[in-house]
Amino acid sequence: MAKRVRRVDRKAAGKEAEQKKPSKVTLFCRSLQRLKHLYCNINIQMPSITKKGILVLILPFLLLPFFQANAASDIYGSFEELKLNENPSDFSISTREHNPSVLILAIHGGGIEPGTSELAREIAENRSLYLFEGLKSAGNAALHLTSSHFDEPKAVQMVKEHSNVISLHGYGSDDKKIKIGGTDRERAELLTDVLKRHGYPAVLLGINDKYAGVSPNNLANQSSSGLSIQIEMSTGFRKSLFDTFTLKSRASTQNGTFYQFTKTISDFISDNYE
Repeated sequence: MAKRVRRVDRKAAGKEAEQKKPSKVTLFCRSLQRLKHLYCNINIQMPSITKKGILVLILPFLLLPFFQANAASDIYGSFEELKLNENPSDFSISTREHNPSVLILAIHGGGIEPGTSELAREIAENRSLYLFEGLKSAGNAALHLTSSHFDEPKAVQMVKEHSNVISLHGYGSDDKKIKIGGTDRERAELLTDVLKRHGYPAVLLGINDKYAGVSPNNLANQSSSGLSIQIEMSTGFRKSLFDTFTLKSRASTQNGTFYQFTKTISDFISDNYE
């Protein structure tokens, strides 16, 4: 009977201890705790080099969930979810249908990846265009949906109705660089060479690069041919195309570099698609 009482007491004490624990432990901390537990329980009589080897082997797997969680930083998992939670005046969708051979796609326009809207409109002057823009005065990153999650119905429809897609994106970096990816490897390489000849800092990405844009889930790769070119431009490069790099001023402060760059892209499209 005394044993039973002590068991109940231990249970109560356990509950009390649980209540005193922090309510939230970060994924990173949990991973480190798991790592410490596994490392300390390796047979202590094993040679130290073996223990270190095992640590090196298991470390990437233990920390992978942490890095994956931080990479998937979107607030919303679909356009429908975004639409239900955001004010309709904080974003806009612009479309224009022209020749079905190529679609200019910019799903992170406005204040999400600044400069991509203006570039898309200029390049698509006489071409099909799909443009999603964040219009908030601040906090447009909340409207970011990765290319694999961007399922706005009109965008999906237009992509499927076109043979090829050229997708414009921006990434955060102060350097001036243009990264070319996509599933259309032949044209992507050709575009990289054309940009280099015109003096632009373009590099062709390998298919394993995080910006390569070759996933079949990527919206741009759901065209009728499955072919796409993805153009990723650094913040530094995009800033160089405008005299004033603000949401309200970009449309009226496009400089000579902007028009030279968009003409180079436009000429490339005319020579290789139409």
